[in-house]
Amino acid sequence: MARPASALLLGALALAGCMGGGEDAIPESAGEQLVLLSADLPAVFSQFDGGKLVLADFLPGPREDPERFGRLSGWKARFKRGGGPKTAGPLIVESRADLFEDSSGADQDLEAYLEQFEETRASSPGSSRLLDVAGLGKEAVGFTLRQPGSSAVRHITVAWRDGNATASVSVSGFEGKLTLGHVLAVARKQERRIAVAAE
Repeated sequence: MARPASALLLGALALAGCMGGGEDAIPESAGEQLVLLSADLPAVFSQFDGGKLVLADFLPGPREDPERFGRLSGWKARFKRGGGPKTAGPLIVESRADLFEDSSGADQDLEAYLEQFEETRASSPGSSRLLDVAGLGKEAVGFTLRQPGSSAVRHITVAWRDGNATASVSVSGFEGKLTLGHVLAVARKQERRIAVAAE
């Protein structure tokens, strides 16, 4: 019997954690360079929040403890643009990064992302699902949620692990106008920032 994709991913993450170090640790001093900057997005976007993650940024669930898995610190950057139901692509972009003492902590955090997505999917069946994400970080997970309304809104989050860091990009746009490709294009810009910090 085939195992669910989520079970296969959890197994892969557990195996990666057992394999331990060997990856360069990203220093905490890299800080805000681990998230998106204004220069990474088109000029129509403006930043409305940024800096270190604070308690108000943590949602209830498997990732709400600021000290989870040997976490050192984390950062955020949030951007928005004007637009309406006919606007193609992202309207709101949130970029996050968390640093851990080692890659094992980051592996556990990515697993917690998946648990968080699964919990949300269970509470909103039919309007949300997991996404297959390839070519991002060492491992990656994705999730999408449709928020109904007169003009339905699509939310897409991708999260990944590189070395001792986890990162995520969460994007909102109108239904039918936002795709996983839009989100991955933004996420890869953040991934390059993290790769530079690890050199």
